[in-house]
Amino acid sequence: MRRFSILSLNVLLLALVCSQQTLAQVKKQTPRREQPDEVVRVKTELVQTDVTVVDKRGRFVDGLTADDFELRVDSKLQPLSFFEQVAAGSIDEEKQLTAARKGDATALPKSPKTSVSGSNRGRVIFFFVDDVHLTSEGLTRARSALTHFIENKMTSRDRVAVVSTSGQIGFLQQLTDNKAVLREAINRLNSKYNPETTASKVTISEVDANLVANRGDSGLFAYLMAATMKEMQSDPVTAYTIVTNRVRQINTQSRIAELDTLSRLENLVRSSTPLAGRKLLFFVSDGFVVDPNRSNGADEMRRVINEAARVGMVIYSLSTRGNSLGPGIDVTTNGYPDFSPRTAGRTLAESKMPQAPLETLAEETGGRSYLNSNTLDDAVDEALTESSAYYLLAWRPDSESQQTGKSRLKVVVKGRPDLRVRMRRHFFDFRETQPAANTNVTATATNAADDELKTALGSLYPRRDLPASISASFVNTPDKGSMLKLSMQLDGAYLSFDESSGKQQAVVDVLGIAVDDRGQFSSFKQKLDIPREVVTTKEGRFVKWGQTLPLSPGLYQVRVAVRDRQSGRTGSAMTWIEIPVR
Repeated sequence: MRRFSILSLNVLLLALVCSQQTLAQVKKQTPRREQPDEVVRVKTELVQTDVTVVDKRGRFVDGLTADDFELRVDSKLQPLSFFEQVAAGSIDEEKQLTAARKGDATALPKSPKTSVSGSNRGRVIFFFVDDVHLTSEGLTRARSALTHFIENKMTSRDRVAVVSTSGQIGFLQQLTDNKAVLREAINRLNSKYNPETTASKVTISEVDANLVANRGDSGLFAYLMAATMKEMQSDPVTAYTIVTNRVRQINTQSRIAELDTLSRLENLVRSSTPLAGRKLLFFVSDGFVVDPNRSNGADEMRRVINEAARVGMVIYSLSTRGNSLGPGIDVTTNGYPDFSPRTAGRTLAESKMPQAPLETLAEETGGRSYLNSNTLDDAVDEALTESSAYYLLAWRPDSESQQTGKSRLKVVVKGRPDLRVRMRRHFFDFRETQPAANTNVTATATNAADDELKTALGSLYPRRDLPASISASFVNTPDKGSMLKLSMQLDGAYLSFDESSGKQQAVVDVLGIAVDDRGQFSSFKQKLDIPREVVTTKEGRFVKWGQTLPLSPGLYQVRVAVRDRQSGRTGSAMTWIEIPVR
């Protein structure tokens, strides 16, 4: 068993673990790319948007045609140039999106359409758990909802990630189909809620602090002064100092938490760019305040929404507050409640202000917000049902406003007022993942080649330019203990063969690692010499090989990266394995 003190792999592991621990925090300091205020600019000739149509029970309405829809752009009726129903996560989804970008119906898959209920698809689902805005009660409800999904609703084809604002989940917060990994990620969640809000019997919530510090609510401040004087048995000057300091501290900490949450949410959304198709994100939170008098949180939310449109992310907000209104007005936790006119607006503000960002993020990305709900399991089920498919609409812009993406859209189903159309407020433009260029890299660029291989090994999502796969098992041996057995495979059809020496063979470098969250790992490096005749037969197209590694008991992520020396193409794959204690 090797440890982080081994210099030869120190840099590699640092990059790998950092990439895993910061799925929601990646490139936090990256300079902002200015986005339009209202929409994402579209780089194609056709403008496109995705819409979901549901009935009164929240079920996706299947089988609609282009003639059923009416699209208005800036109140002007706009004819559709392209229309297609898409099953989210289906194998045909990427081809359909490509056809919409090009406005080319001939590029659509030739296979017959499959109904939504019968399509065999795998979903990409993120659960962004806003642990800095979750009370212990909210966290309990969040854990329950996530566990219910994993145990009862997750399929073998789904790829799911549990990510937190604080990053406390560590390297487990990444997409996986392994339920054991997701269970462990849920177990690591703890509330990071600001303890200062309930530091005394006189609770001061984030909403309270914002109303006093940024809205000048003198009536609420007077109440907090009087309640503090009663609790502390103090004079007005002392109570003034206590309340002022608490309000300032809570407001400052809340501002930092607000911007941190939105920034990390944006980074998570952006990180999903390499993933094909439409993605689903559940934003799980007690809610928080976004007030222009306090911060630029509204601008940060706009960037999240624009980024969601660019990558095809739909956000569903899950408020874990249930029907309670928070500690600031809960008489069971507040020893000095006030029901006088001076705090008349407090209840409404406590109910509405934290919910506003959750509603905005959901509605403007084509999703839905579930607020004041005591049945989060049902909310997740409904969201999964209605987002199972969507309609892709595209049209040809006929004005500068439409070309620059500044138009207002409205889509309805003609003659069906009973149907609800959910759509993002922004045009959307999936970006195609470009294959690696054939750079004809040779062995003379050893350092650059090693860096490319290490980058592929630590990539956030599997690289597919040189498709590879990996499976893992283990055996217990009497002399060496637990041994990890790896079976690897790459698609030989993507290899480039060097014929200069007359051998007609491809050379592939392999780098692999098995690492756990304690910093323990085993690694290996290989060079595969692959003759052309190995992959020219039908049976030999896929190149298979193996490796064994000694490992102690624990939960490991196993990664492998491959690089074709001739073309410079790289690929990567990952899996998880738990080695139990004997």
